[in-house]
Amino acid sequence: MGQNINYSIVKLKQLLCFEESVRYGSISKAAEHNSMKQSNLSAQIKALEDSLKQKLLIRLSNGVQLTDIGYEYYTLVCNIKNLLYKIENLPHDSPQITGAIHLWMTDGLGLGVLSKCFSSFYRQYPKINIDVTCSLDMPKLDEFDMAIVFQKPNVKALSVKAEYNLRFGLFASKEYLSKFGTPQNISDLIQNHKIINRTSYNTYFKKWGKILENIQGITTSTNSSAILLNLIQGGTGIGLLPIGTAAEDPQLVELKHLKISFQTKFWLVVRKDKENTEKIKALVDVLNRESEKL
Repeated sequence: MGQNINYSIVKLKQLLCFEESVRYGSISKAAEHNSMKQSNLSAQIKALEDSLKQKLLIRLSNGVQLTDIGYEYYTLVCNIKNLLYKIENLPHDSPQITGAIHLWMTDGLGLGVLSKCFSSFYRQYPKINIDVTCSLDMPKLDEFDMAIVFQKPNVKALSVKAEYNLRFGLFASKEYLSKFGTPQNISDLIQNHKIINRTSYNTYFKKWGKILENIQGITTSTNSSAILLNLIQGGTGIGLLPIGTAAEDPQLVELKHLKISFQTKFWLVVRKDKENTEKIKALVDVLNRESEKL
């Protein structure tokens, strides 16, 4: 027997409060963004957890963290938000928007963000061309229209459009696991398994850096996210990958039982003299929507 409309409205509000808290990494930030009292938004999430009889979020001093079951629910809620967006934007004249966009980012963000967002963008805006530059060195202001960066910039000529969280998990290929077995715990990982590492992760994720200090078999270190992904897919070793991208690869397995997961913030910035153009607003809109799946 289906639920009535009032029940569905209440449940949808609870789910969206949960999703916003995960997206902003904090109940207080989610409340501020949605012009709600923190206590009211927190109560919505508590009511959701009570009704599901599941703990979805771990409350930390500096924000929130998903539980394993919380991650499963979060993925489902992102699908709901995506559907709501499609309903709202069904009569879309976006193919009429044309032009080129110069976008800068690191290749790590390219791996974690572009593969998730660009297919959706080009379905809606086939006449817009995006020129992507991946580099560790930030270009000059006149060399890009918008950028996705790991550090929030303090430049008057740039407008910050969004703050995101990129989640990472530990992955291995099915081929690797069939040859070498699944690490049963952290000690087993350290003593008996091969690791592929992206060098910057040692700095971004302190706990990961500590684990690497004791690893017996680091087969490859690289500053390229693309090479990291290819080596893990090829069965060379185990490594950290963006969950939103790697979880969709049927040949990759996330080693959730080891409880090695991290998240890092990144920001979408736009040149203020470009931010009101239709093509820029279109890409910002898609990035904001698709980022919920990262």
